[in-house]
Amino acid sequence: MSFKVLHRGYQHIRLSSSFSLTLDIQDYLRSLARDEKGIESIQFYMDQQHFTLRIKEGFSVLDNAEAFLKRIDKGKVSELMTLPIRREESAYSIVSGAAIKRILFRSFVPYPIRYIWTCYQAFGYIREAYQTLARKELTMEVLDCSAILLSLFMNQSKTASNIMFMLDLGNHLDQWSLKKTATDLEQSLLAKESDVFLVQGDTVVSIKSSDVQIGDVLVLSQGNEILFDGQVVSGLGMVNESSLTGESFPVEKRESDLVCANTVLETGELRIRVTDNQMNSRILQLIELMKKSEENKKTKQRYFIKMADKVVKYNFLGAGLTYLLTGSFSKAISFLLVDFSCALKISTPVAYLTAIKEGLNREMVIKDGDVLEKYLEVDTFLFDKTGTITTSYPIVEKVLPFGDYSEEDILRISACLEEHIYHPIANAIVKQAEIEGIEHEEMHGKLQYIASKGIKSHIDGESVVIGNFVLMQDEQINISPEQNALIEEYKNHYNLLFLGYRNDLIGMFCIHTPLRKEAKVALEKLKAQGKKLILATGDTLVRTEELVKDLPFDQVYTDLKPDGKFELVQELQQSGHAVLMVGDGLNDSAALTLADIGVVMNESADISKQMSDILLLDNRLDFFEELDSLSSSLQKLIQKNIQETIVVNSSLIGFGLFNWLSPSNLSILHNLTTLRIVLRSLSVKNRYVRRF
Repeated sequence: MSFKVLHRGYQHIRLSSSFSLTLDIQDYLRSLARDEKGIESIQFYMDQQHFTLRIKEGFSVLDNAEAFLKRIDKGKVSELMTLPIRREESAYSIVSGAAIKRILFRSFVPYPIRYIWTCYQAFGYIREAYQTLARKELTMEVLDCSAILLSLFMNQSKTASNIMFMLDLGNHLDQWSLKKTATDLEQSLLAKESDVFLVQGDTVVSIKSSDVQIGDVLVLSQGNEILFDGQVVSGLGMVNESSLTGESFPVEKRESDLVCANTVLETGELRIRVTDNQMNSRILQLIELMKKSEENKKTKQRYFIKMADKVVKYNFLGAGLTYLLTGSFSKAISFLLVDFSCALKISTPVAYLTAIKEGLNREMVIKDGDVLEKYLEVDTFLFDKTGTITTSYPIVEKVLPFGDYSEEDILRISACLEEHIYHPIANAIVKQAEIEGIEHEEMHGKLQYIASKGIKSHIDGESVVIGNFVLMQDEQINISPEQNALIEEYKNHYNLLFLGYRNDLIGMFCIHTPLRKEAKVALEKLKAQGKKLILATGDTLVRTEELVKDLPFDQVYTDLKPDGKFELVQELQQSGHAVLMVGDGLNDSAALTLADIGVVMNESADISKQMSDILLLDNRLDFFEELDSLSSSLQKLIQKNIQETIVVNSSLIGFGLFNWLSPSNLSILHNLTTLRIVLRSLSVKNRYVRRF
C-alpha cells in the first residue's frame, strides 16, 4: 500500500494510491481527515485512485499530509477491501442495464404481448400530450406523442417502441445527471464545515459544527449565522429571520427566547443552548436548490427551454410540407423523430450545475449559474479594504506602555483578558504575547463583554477595561494631554486599542492589517485586462493612502459608511458599468446585494456570505483567473452543443428524407446524439491551473 504525490499547491496536495479507493475506504479516510487537526477537507475523484487533502491556513502541507498517511491502518484498509464493492450508478450502468433488459424482452416475449405493451406505454405519452394541448401549448411532449402515434398508424410498432425506449432512457439519464451533479456538489459543500464557539467552563473554544451536541452552549457575536435551533441563555441581540419568515426587520432576542437555524445575529451577542444539532444552514438550503433542476434553469437555461418549445411548430410544419410534396408518411416522420432542441434543453442545466461543482473544486461556492454569464460582462471591480485586499487577521505593530508599566506588563494584562474573546484584535493581542514568550496567568474576575466596544473586569478588586476609545470615554478613564497627543499622532495610521486600570490609561496598542500577499499581482492582472479598479473603504484617507500607494486603483473612496458604498455601486451601474464587488463585512452587505456580482471572503460575516453570489473558500484575490476560465469553458461548451445539435440533426433529417435511414434507426441515432451531448455536459473543465 503506497501513495504518490501528484501535485502540491497552496494549502493542498493531490495524491494517488496504489489501490482502489472504494466507497467504504473513502468513508474511512474521511473519518481520519476529520480527526486530523491541520486538515480542512479531503476530496476524492471518480477514478477511485486520486484524492486531494486541503490543509488549514497556517499548517504545513507536507507535515500534515504525512501525519495523515501515517495514521492509515493497513489492516483496516485490507479489511475494507474484502467487503462487497458498493457501486455508484453510472451512465454506463444505466445504458447497459436498459439495453440488456430490452434485448431479453425482445428475445423471449412473444410479438403479440410486445405489441400490447407498446400500445400500453403509448397511452402515457398520449396523456402528457393531451394535458399540454389542454393548456394551449405546443411542446416537445406533443412532438414525441405524434411520432409514436404516426409510427403505430404506419404499423411500425418496432419504431414506436424504439422511440419510447430512447425517450425513457433519455429521461432516466437526464434525472441521473442532475442528481449526480447535485449529489457531488452536496458532498463537497458539506465537507466545508463551519467553526463555532463553544462555552467550556470559563473559557470559549473553537470547534467544528459537526461536533456540536444537544445541550452545548454556543457564543454568537454580531454578524454570525445561527447554525442550530436553540434557546438563549444570556445576552441581547437582534436576529434577522427573513430566511424563515420573509420579514426583513430583525427580531429582538433575549434570555429564554428561542432562535432558529439559518437566521443571522445582526447586532449584539448571544449565548444559546443547542436544542437540535441537525445543522440547517445556508449550505443545506443551497444543496436543496441544486437538487431542484427547475430552480437552476436561469437566464440562458430558460432561453433554451423556451427555444425547445418554439421550434416544435417548425417540426410539424416540415412534416406537413414533406407529406404534401411526397405523400410519404415515412419521410414526414423524419421531422417528428428529430428535433433541434431536445439535447440543449436537457444538457444546459446539467452543464451549469457541473460548472458550479467545478467552481467548488477551485475553492469557489458559486450560488447561481447566472453568475458565470454575468461575469463575462463585468468591466468594473469594486474592492473593500480591510479583510479584502488586506488580511482579516490584524497584527500588533507597537505596544506603548504608560506610567510605571512596561511593555511586558501591558501585554500580560491584556492577553489574560483577551484570551477569552474570539475577536480578531483580541486574537492579535494573545498571539503577540505568545510570540514574545509572555505567560499570562488568570488574574482577573468575571468578564463583561460590551458589544462593539471591548470588555470590563476587575484585577485585585480594581476596575480594568480594554477596548476602543469610546469605551475609555464611557468608563471615564483618565487620559493625559501627552497621551492624547500620541493618540492623535497614531490614530490616522493604525487601529488603536486601549488598556485602562484604576481609571487611568496604562497602555495603547497600534494594530494594522497587512496587504494580502497576492493582492498587487492580482490587481495588476485585472488592470491589464482593461478592468476599472475602485477601492471603497470606511477607513481614513491617511491610513488608506499609505497602503494603496503602489496598487493600480483608478479611484479610491475613503471614510465611506455602508450607505455610501451602496450609493457608489448604484452610481456606477447608472453610468452603464457592470460591477463586481469584493467585500467581507457587515458594512458591505447592502452594496454586495446591489452589485451585479457580489463576492465575499470565507472569513466574512455570515450575513455577508448569505447575500453574496460567490463565496471564496480560500480567501484569495486572484479568484477571477479561475472565474475567467470557467465562464469561458462553459460558454464554449454550450456553443459546441448548439453547433453539434444543428449539424447532426440536420443530417439525420436529410437521411430520413432520402430514405437512407428507417424511422426506427433515426430515433435511435437522434437519442444517442442527445445522450452524447448530455454526458459531455457533465465534464465542464477549468483549463486554468493556478501557479503557486
